[in-house]
Amino acid sequence: MNKKKLIYSVLREIEKGENIPKFSDFGISLIEFRDLIDQIQDDDLIKGASVPRGSGNPDQMVLLNTAKVTLKGLEYLEKNSAFAESIQD
Repeated sequence: MNKKKLIYSVLREIEKGENIPKFSDFGISLIEFRDLIDQIQDDDLIKGASVPRGSGNPDQMVLLNTAKVTLKGLEYLEKNSAFAESIQD
């Protein structure tokens, strides 16, 4: 899955609020998912995500249970709605 589709899928899942997206839902590693969530949050598409980093194992988790899609994120979803046709529910 290309990066734009991946971002769209993660945003859509957060917006729907039915289940919290996990790295395994997208066939990517936890490290790739962590980096993607960092990018999505840095781009102000979501807020409230937590990507804790520790000294022992910095890639243990990504917490999205309090994440919310921002207005900019909603605009991203609207602008890229063509991806919805290519993504299965």
